[in-house]
Amino acid sequence: MDDRAEKLFAFADALDGQRLPWDGLWQELADVVHPRRSLIARHTITPDRSRMADAFDGTAMRANRTLANGQASRITPMGSRWFALRPTGDLVDNPVAIDYFQHCGELLALALASSNFYNRAHEHYLDRGAFGIGATEVTGGKGGKGLHFRSFPVGSYSVAQDAQDEVDVIVRSFQLRPAQIVEMFGEATPESIRKNASNPQESLLPIGLRHIIRPRIDRDPRKTDPLNKPYESVYILNRERTVLSESGYDSFPVAVSRWELWGESPYGWAPSYLALPEASQANFLEQMLDTLAELSAFPRILYPSNLKGDVDFRAMGLTCYDPSNQHEPKEWLTQGRYDIGQARSEQKRKAIEEAFFVPLFNAVSNLNRDATATEVRAIVSESRELFHPIFANLTREFLQPLIRRAFCLLLEQGELPPPPPELLKKNSLGVFMDDPAVEYTSAMALALEQSQLANFSDCVQTLTPLAMQDPSIWDFMDMDAIGPAFMRYKGLPAAFVRKPDAIAAIRQQRAQAQQAAMAQQAAGAVQKLGGAPGIQGLQSLQQPNE
Repeated sequence: MDDRAEKLFAFADALDGQRLPWDGLWQELADVVHPRRSLIARHTITPDRSRMADAFDGTAMRANRTLANGQASRITPMGSRWFALRPTGDLVDNPVAIDYFQHCGELLALALASSNFYNRAHEHYLDRGAFGIGATEVTGGKGGKGLHFRSFPVGSYSVAQDAQDEVDVIVRSFQLRPAQIVEMFGEATPESIRKNASNPQESLLPIGLRHIIRPRIDRDPRKTDPLNKPYESVYILNRERTVLSESGYDSFPVAVSRWELWGESPYGWAPSYLALPEASQANFLEQMLDTLAELSAFPRILYPSNLKGDVDFRAMGLTCYDPSNQHEPKEWLTQGRYDIGQARSEQKRKAIEEAFFVPLFNAVSNLNRDATATEVRAIVSESRELFHPIFANLTREFLQPLIRRAFCLLLEQGELPPPPPELLKKNSLGVFMDDPAVEYTSAMALALEQSQLANFSDCVQTLTPLAMQDPSIWDFMDMDAIGPAFMRYKGLPAAFVRKPDAIAAIRQQRAQAQQAAMAQQAAGAVQKLGGAPGIQGLQSLQQPNE
């Protein structure tokens, strides 16, 4: 093993060692909340049915799925636009920049829909709710076209963060079959692995690898080759303990988000931590209630030791005993209070669902059809207040970096139109373009702005009676600002709003039409004057005498 490989292995081992204390907690959470991830401590790919045999209550599992489904449907819904791209800085009001990013946002939305993004985003939500952290890789698709997303299982990667608490280092451990390694790395694959790929007995045996992504310290920023990019990417083989491949990224390729930060740790806090005591107790209570139900259906029997023959437990079974015996078979210790246990179990389930925000996501769907707009507005307002901190962290750490990286990949592939000259900037390192701002237009994002819409509606209702006495009360309202805001708050696409030059042309035509109507009305009024001359006569009468 060369010096380079030795340092890389030492770095990866040290980072994995810092994560090790979390594995036990994550395994406990996985057993209760997310059984598909119940392989953390062993890193195997085969299911373990023995762990599911100990699960008697699935409330936490269903609650975590409801939380994930709610985020998928309200934050990143497939089939509707949930984001838009906008220019930043001094270009925020530039019409050319606005049109360019709007068009790119529409193309990016189509690229996400044709990729595996929505499936992997749902996995990301499940991991965040269960373990407090999720990691999704964003790369180009097959053949260097389109987008591909990969969700890393919790426990298979270790992370570190920078001074701004943003994850910028990840070490991922995974396994590939020899043929997959040959397909992925081509000629760089060692000869020993090539032989394994052609051997029927060894071709299916997985081989362990590590992938290290971290900021590159020693690089020339004036160069753009893979070994001088801002982030280094190194694949190493565990068996041979050698470097398999080394390249780089222009931006960090993995979106790592935490539900909430846990002190200075790079790993996050999850709702499952709050629900774990109740989930464990609910599982125990459900086990006891199942036992009590079985006893009630199939009671214990106490019979005397001198009873001849066996007690027949079958339906209409006959048991013979001596009537002179002072004792006879009877039920024994089957008087448990099922109702008390059921009430306690229901309390635990309610606490679990509240920890996972289940009432929040089920509130609107549980309203009957006769619910008033005021009731719906109150539910939306409550959702906004409870979920706002979580939504803010999700967009900052997951959606924004993911969308920006996907935008850069599609731009490099030529899937997006080249930026117009107005968007390009230049410094000592070359020509560049600022990252676009991401504006969210999903149901949850719009709920954060619905208060402004509701307040405006209340204001209009209050001012309408006053305007009947003095219409000038509307003069202070800027309709040019209110109109687009209404469209945005309702989640309508930006294409529904006319461009400023189109609006100006319509207003000019309207003004000309109004002037023509006023002139025609004035001419008609003059003609109706008894004995009055026509327009031409009127003009002649107005000429000064010579």
